[in-house]
Amino acid sequence: MKIIYNISSTATSGGGMERVIVNKANYLADILNYEVVLVTTDQKNGKSFYPFSEKIRHIDLNINYVDIARTPNFFHMYLLYRKALVKHRKALTTVLLREKADIVVSLSRDEKEFLHKINDGSKKVLESHRCLKPRAPIELRRTKSILQKAKIIYRLLHETRLPKYYDKFVVLTEEDKSFWSEKNNVVVIPNPLPFETEQLPNLTAKTVLCVGRISTDKGIDRLLNIWAKVCVQFPDWKLRLIGDIVDSELLTQLDRLKLTHSVEIVEATRDILKEYQSSSIYVMTSRFEGLPMVLLEAVSVGLPIVSYTFKCGPRDVINDGVDGFLVNEDDEFNFVQKLKSLMISENLRESMSKNAKLNSERFSVKVVMNKWDDLFNELKNR
Repeated sequence: MKIIYNISSTATSGGGMERVIVNKANYLADILNYEVVLVTTDQKNGKSFYPFSEKIRHIDLNINYVDIARTPNFFHMYLLYRKALVKHRKALTTVLLREKADIVVSLSRDEKEFLHKINDGSKKVLESHRCLKPRAPIELRRTKSILQKAKIIYRLLHETRLPKYYDKFVVLTEEDKSFWSEKNNVVVIPNPLPFETEQLPNLTAKTVLCVGRISTDKGIDRLLNIWAKVCVQFPDWKLRLIGDIVDSELLTQLDRLKLTHSVEIVEATRDILKEYQSSSIYVMTSRFEGLPMVLLEAVSVGLPIVSYTFKCGPRDVINDGVDGFLVNEDDEFNFVQKLKSLMISENLRESMSKNAKLNSERFSVKVVMNKWDDLFNELKNR
């Protein structure tokens, strides 16, 4: 079977979705013997941050949406974007007519606008890595710009229409599926574990870990406020943040809360497994996600987790009180208490670690990729 994946770039450093697609494509090519082609728009001759199989072919269309997005004038940017879409559709149509794939997958990037209209004989799958519907109201509350509000509303109305044009619409969580009850083509397939290891984390390490962009979207501002209340009682513990700094005002907050002595910020790294294994607790305070790869990474290693119940992901991954703690949104007091309880008790960390490791098996690569294999075969045999 021949599969084509569409994605912006695989050269993005530390990108969760990029890691997922490379891992899935590698499994399809190396284990299930699929013919796999990756089609990108913004690779710019960059080397893939995560290595993919030599069996996989890579085609870059050289559209460069990233450069267009930096255009300062909105109306000029919009005009350039519409021209880029035309170029993109023409180039992708040429590729699909030549390749004659069985299945073509959109990762909900720009090709989602027109992929379903290309008559190349393939089945079309739209794959969503974000919880679109609950995310929009959060974004609306956080912006004062009329133009930005209009863009968010347009995107919500427009993108909620697109799934019906595809043969299948794949979301990552049961929680997200509940927002699409009006659609009859929705399937839930979670992301697979990015790695599987028998080694448990160093549960004696006095390190609390959080991986992801240093941004307000990831709720790092909330996490710093929490840590300011925790570190007073635990001066020998460290909060380790791994990711690129997006919102520089968070560094100002770090200084204002006088946390520079207990918070470490480290750049994204390819050897992320080592970071999980060197920590004893994982925390997450994002405002919205799809299905965070970092939660899967944490449970695959056996890290107990404390997380807000943001949409979507934590409820599908964490069994509250068993392998971690789920805390209601913005309940800072309870988050602090749950985190402290784990920091105090090594026995509790050990118990939750074992449970996390056991429960992570439902996200194993084999289990998840068998679901994809079943879906692709179902579509091909229609």
